[in-house]
Amino acid sequence: MPFSSCSLWKTLGFISLAVLLADFTEIGAFANPNECKSATIDDVNESLKKYSNCFEEMIPDGKKSSINFLVWTLQEMLDLLRPVQEKFCKQLLPCPLPLPPRNGGLVCVTIDNAQYCKPMCNKGYDFQFLRRGRLYEVCGNRTGFSWTTQLAGGKALAVCNPSEMAVSGAESAYFPTNRTCLHTLAFTETQTDQLNIFLKELGEQGIDGSSRDKDADCITCGY
Repeated sequence: MPFSSCSLWKTLGFISLAVLLADFTEIGAFANPNECKSATIDDVNESLKKYSNCFEEMIPDGKKSSINFLVWTLQEMLDLLRPVQEKFCKQLLPCPLPLPPRNGGLVCVTIDNAQYCKPMCNKGYDFQFLRRGRLYEVCGNRTGFSWTTQLAGGKALAVCNPSEMAVSGAESAYFPTNRTCLHTLAFTETQTDQLNIFLKELGEQGIDGSSRDKDADCITCGY
């Protein structure tokens, strides 16, 4: 599952990890192979939480060389994580994997051999094209297993551009002010909220979600 772009949540995680690694760089305490064997992603998350409340105070003391090294290290880590995230989503074949918009994401469900994806933009962004009456895109048997999209290429379902006003999409097509796509993805409760909103909207359009493939429920973020 891809990531989204600049947000407070992303910056917090990014800088927190940078501070953590900076600390490791200064003391020469990178984990050795034996330590890595017993380490988990939860261990990394706990370390991030430890520094998350003080990273702003620590950043000014960072050296140029250390920061450059950390940016490279973080990018290497993200490159490893993103392909793993993509595998968390069960794709309806032979529909092509839809690309979530940068600065936003997709909320997707699969019902009766059709995949429905609702494009959403983060706060501060709006859709490139007017889509107030176009809540979702669909791919399935009746579409020839291709996506109904306004964009060329067949995989990108929407584009989110910087905008002070959000007027091109439906009210529910924007992540809340204090919750970007990445923030939503980080918590089971917020994921469930967005999925339930979308299922309700589909039901209002006559699409019964009671037979959906729950294993295919998915939210992806662009980056």
